[in-house]
Amino acid sequence: MANPSIKFPSLSLPNLKFPSAQIPGIDLTNFDLKKNVEAARENTKRALELATNLTRDVAYITVGSGVLAFQQAQVRRREVTATVQSRIPSSFGDVTAAGAAVSARVASIANSAKDAAEKIIDRASKQVSETVVSMRTKIAPSA
Repeated sequence: MANPSIKFPSLSLPNLKFPSAQIPGIDLTNFDLKKNVEAARENTKRALELATNLTRDVAYITVGSGVLAFQQAQVRRREVTATVQSRIPSSFGDVTAAGAAVSARVASIANSAKDAAEKIIDRASKQVSETVVSMRTKIAPSA
């Protein structure tokens, strides 16, 4: 096969000359297109399998990480629940004991107030009765 040559058109520029260029010939008589297409298909198939496997692995890792994070959150929730429940009964016991002490003190004060009120009422009733009797005795002889 003859080597093709490129000839540039001549321009009317006085001092400008283009060199001639030789392009080497390419022999395609032994080029097997079918073999190259099959190789390209195999390479594409392997690349697709690698991408699929990589995507699957990433999905598994993501789901696994999510499951582990959820389980860890559940464990932390149970720990907090146990801590709060362990503190609540003692708090309720303290509140209940304090409430019982306040109730007892209020009952004691109420009983003391009741006793004092009954004494005052008895004394006042006695004085009113004595005053009424005294007034009757003073008013009755004059009438």
